[in-house]
Amino acid sequence: KGTRMPRIEPLPAPEGANPLQFSQLAGIMAHRPEVLEAFAKLNRTLRFEGVLPIELKESVRRATAGQVGCRYCASLGEPRTEFSSDREQLAVAFAQLIADDPKGITDAQFDVLREEFTDEEIVELVMWITLVTVAGQTFGAVMDVTEATPAEADLYQEAIRERAAKVAS
Repeated sequence: KGTRMPRIEPLPAPEGANPLQFSQLAGIMAHRPEVLEAFAKLNRTLRFEGVLPIELKESVRRATAGQVGCRYCASLGEPRTEFSSDREQLAVAFAQLIADDPKGITDAQFDVLREEFTDEEIVELVMWITLVTVAGQTFGAVMDVTEATPAEADLYQEAIRERAAKVAS
């Protein structure tokens, strides 16, 4: 059995890019540069801007990656089992419901969200969940993107921590 490769070979990363800036997913999307550019802009906007903490968004991403089936996405960090707040725990649980059955979301589940989140935050949260689960993780699963190396995963997490610290300061 040989080394498993993605269904479409990723193009090489630009010089000096880290896995947060140019992942294997981005390498595959780079076959359509205009699509990669649009996806990257939306991803950056939702991930690093807005009203929700970066750490909450990263917890959501980690929680759904294995569930959706993107080996690369799942290899970037284990799902968290402890949360910094009830809001983070609720966001993760809601993300897992969406990943499992997006049509199954109920008004009662939204009412629970509204106890902790504003409408503005809910819109951002649902946009983030659907971006990572559908556009990112489903894309990675369909393209059969391979796991990140431990070094790539460490660089990814380091970049997330640096961005979160920069936003917090």
